[in-house]
Amino acid sequence: MKVALLGLGAMGSQMLQRLAESGVEVTGWNRSPARAELPGERIAPSATEAVRGADLVITMLADGSAVREVLDQAAPQPGTLVVDMSTIGPEASREIASVSADRSVRFLEAPVSGSVGAARRGTLTIMTGGSPEDAAEAEGVLQHLGTRVVHIGPAGTAATLKLCVNALLHTFNTTLGQVLGVAERAGIARETAYDVIGVSAVAAPFVAYKREAFLAEELPPVAFTVDLVRKDLGLFLDAVANPEQNVSAVGAAMAVVERAGQTGLGGEDMAAIARLFRP
Repeated sequence: MKVALLGLGAMGSQMLQRLAESGVEVTGWNRSPARAELPGERIAPSATEAVRGADLVITMLADGSAVREVLDQAAPQPGTLVVDMSTIGPEASREIASVSADRSVRFLEAPVSGSVGAARRGTLTIMTGGSPEDAAEAEGVLQHLGTRVVHIGPAGTAATLKLCVNALLHTFNTTLGQVLGVAERAGIARETAYDVIGVSAVAAPFVAYKREAFLAEELPPVAFTVDLVRKDLGLFLDAVANPEQNVSAVGAAMAVVERAGQTGLGGEDMAAIARLFRP
């Protein structure tokens, strides 16, 4: 199966390399060639060239507008299966699915849980939304990128569940930053507090792989920016009826994230939010 991957940022570039190393015939393309985070081999000069002859087209882009724009530009042939692995929210996903159907292009949403390292190792959790037949066809490629590929339901369902996962993650991230600040102000070493949390009942993979980022004195390397956290939480809150009543904790996390952006941390890694609460 020939695959095209549109969007070669931090995640997409790692996914392309993982697929290539797994023996998949894959060609990539990025809207800004200079910002494609991998060498030039396997890179097409245009989106149209990238998808030419492709059986499956993967998009990994910033938001719904970018996915619409790139698919319009690429113009996949009728019958092609488009798999969008971006985080764009259920409304945009259903709209793109509808437009794709009008063009006789099949559409499957497949948002992921996991960051750059998981994409490189092929250990993402992938949620799919669309027809069961399209999900089954895509799984042969997606299994190279994730240890779990779970079909959730029709278009919109996987996008919604991804937002739920991210809302929980980002709420935890902001709370973790706050409680570390409380511990430090009480005279507890930051490393001690973090490591005890890491072996407590709330320990999770996130705590383990973010340790260096949370403990760093300098700003940590960027894996997922504060601005992207704000985008994810905004999509989640937009999808919830009466968010102040139903998901007030997520609203509180959003306020912290917005404060971080206002203090100049928008382009920094999400762990940098903890700096708001340090003594």
